[in-house]
Amino acid sequence: MSNLLHKNNNPHGELDKFQYVPRSNASNSQTSVLDPHKIISILLKYKWIVALFLVMGATAAWFYADTVTPTYLSNGKIIISSTDQSPTDELSKIISQTTGQGTSSTLENELQVLQSRKFALQVAEDLISKEPGSRKEFPILWQADENGDVYKSSQDKVADKIEKGTKFQKVQEESDVIEVSFISPSPEEAAEVVNAVMETYITISKQQSRKAAQATTEFLEQEKQKLQGKLQESEQELRRYMDSTGLVDVEEQSTGMVAQKSDTEAELRRINLELEAITENIGNYENQLERVKPGLSEQFSEAIGPRIRNSQEMLARMEQEKSLIIAKNPGVLQRDPLPSRLQYLNKEITRLKSEIDSMSQKLFTSDNEFLGINGEDRAEMVSRIQTRLVELRMQKNQLESRRSTLSTHKNEMDANFNSLPEGMVKLAKLQREVRINEELYLNVLRQYADMSVLRQSQFGFGRVVDPGYVPDIPVGPNKKIFLVLGLMLGGILAAGYIFIKEFRDNSINNVGQLRTIYLPPITVIPSFEKLSNGDIKSFEKGKGKVPKELVLLQNNSSIASEAVRRLKNNIIYQQGEKPPQTIVITSAEKGDGKSTVASNLGIALAEEGYWTLIIGTDFRRPKLHKYFGLDGENGLVNYLQGELTFDELIQDTDVDTLKIISAGSGADIPDVISNSTKFQKLMEKMKEVFDVIILDTPPYGIISDSTAMLKQADATVVVAKYRKTNKGMMFRTMEELEQINANVISIVLNDFDYRKETNSYYGSGYYQSLYSNYEDYL
Repeated sequence: MSNLLHKNNNPHGELDKFQYVPRSNASNSQTSVLDPHKIISILLKYKWIVALFLVMGATAAWFYADTVTPTYLSNGKIIISSTDQSPTDELSKIISQTTGQGTSSTLENELQVLQSRKFALQVAEDLISKEPGSRKEFPILWQADENGDVYKSSQDKVADKIEKGTKFQKVQEESDVIEVSFISPSPEEAAEVVNAVMETYITISKQQSRKAAQATTEFLEQEKQKLQGKLQESEQELRRYMDSTGLVDVEEQSTGMVAQKSDTEAELRRINLELEAITENIGNYENQLERVKPGLSEQFSEAIGPRIRNSQEMLARMEQEKSLIIAKNPGVLQRDPLPSRLQYLNKEITRLKSEIDSMSQKLFTSDNEFLGINGEDRAEMVSRIQTRLVELRMQKNQLESRRSTLSTHKNEMDANFNSLPEGMVKLAKLQREVRINEELYLNVLRQYADMSVLRQSQFGFGRVVDPGYVPDIPVGPNKKIFLVLGLMLGGILAAGYIFIKEFRDNSINNVGQLRTIYLPPITVIPSFEKLSNGDIKSFEKGKGKVPKELVLLQNNSSIASEAVRRLKNNIIYQQGEKPPQTIVITSAEKGDGKSTVASNLGIALAEEGYWTLIIGTDFRRPKLHKYFGLDGENGLVNYLQGELTFDELIQDTDVDTLKIISAGSGADIPDVISNSTKFQKLMEKMKEVFDVIILDTPPYGIISDSTAMLKQADATVVVAKYRKTNKGMMFRTMEELEQINANVISIVLNDFDYRKETNSYYGSGYYQSLYSNYEDYL
């Protein structure tokens, strides 16, 4: 702060003066930052405004909530599960193959069904068909046109409202219970829609389940008839053959050989089909590897190793040998102990399976990547393809080994089979065909019977736990939420008001702003207290009542009076032991209170014992005489124009050592009058008589009439009005005073309201504390 203070060393012994620091240089001395203390101070300053906006916002929100149509929430619970009604796996597979859909579904799938447009249309259709009530009870079924005519809504419109308004939520994560809810301005409608949704779902799921069961039953009926026909044909052919040949029975060995040959041929056909599918899949995966990296599939193939293939071939041969022993020796598995050869085969089969599993595990790392691939190529896709290729090649090797063993065994059986009597072989084939058709027919017959029962017991996937109820209390509008929103809106409006009022205010609104441009004593004079009519004093030497502005005459012990005395002391003692003889009072704008300050300062100096003269030199808007109840028609202008004698010029006041010269009237060229020789002589004469001469001049920020007086005066006091004087006008006035070399010794901030101060030079709350302590001290 010391860099703002500059003094002129005056060799002629005149008063030293404090220089104005230009705004560009002073702006760096204090940064306008919104710190928390300032924010709190601003809020405290505008606390009643903020409270008003908050109350208005909350009240408006509360009344608005009363105008909003209340809404009611109804909910119900339904279990969506098919586990307790599901058929056996065999029947479920048949239904799936027959109809393309299963007999059960996941909860997530059923939720998608509930939220679908098709389902909403079905619920809308059911509601419309019921016609449950009037428009007041069921507004969802009605709508109004532009002319106000009311008519029933279409199914699509009702479905739109149902689809948007119905909510489905799982009660618990592991539970199959779904909560269905709907909000409506009608409590009856809310409950009806919830129940309609649950009933429609149960009906639809029941219809779908029964439809699938019906279609499967019809399919099984057709299959039953076909198999029954085949069974009858095979039985008739067997009887004809037995009648024609006279053969009635087949040897046990022949029967076993026929059955074994048939099984072997069927197994070979199955293996060949599987090999074709696996070979095609292997080719597809190898092509994928080739697209990733050429030569990768060949590297992978070499990594399989021959050991697994050999073990798989050996396993297939031993399993085939075991099958032959069992076929040739019926009932051998019931022997205790088993034949030694059969024991050996069981032991070797177990060992080979374990060996194959062990070698297969070595083909993979812990993250399921094949060891034959370098680490840099172990991408997720390659790892997945390799894993699948290993599985497919192992299956292929096993099937090829199995096929080779079965082919060899088939050739041996063919040779043995040809040694049997021809009639005996055909009879065994016919008997086997009859048994196969009989087993197929009985199996389908059993499935048909089970499906017939299942079709009658299908009730859908849903079961109502809690039906929708008619609510008594509305859920909306939520007045608490509206109240919070109203408070928020009030807070936003209050913040906007404060921003516009405070941050866009270009007036001098805190003492710190003056400190950034000027360091001489800054005196703050608070707003004058309002006085009741009974407390207002009357002039003894003037006319009328003493105005409240003359605070030293009205209440000599008030805070404002103390502030004026502080200004007087600053002027007297900042340069020595006596006040400057000529003091000019000016301001940046009109209405800043310079005449008020001049009058009170004159009273304070006079009470100190100094012979004091106040001269009104604001010839355009004279006001000084009004403060003392004096005549303003004749004054300085009239004296300088020769219309008034010297004895008539000076007027007395209620303070004995204080005299007044009013501005007078009829000044045509005010600046000429203040520069006239006669005025200068008058000033010289007054200096011989009075200790202090105070000149109440026009506002220098807008009128330059007082330039000569400002240059010649010993001291200048600049007055600004709190939250009224424009900062730019004040800064510019200070610059112009500096340019004419005026000796500004003090700034007065007039009409200060400490309750509105947010941040002073001495910190937030300084003036509140100062004035409250002063009042307590009296």
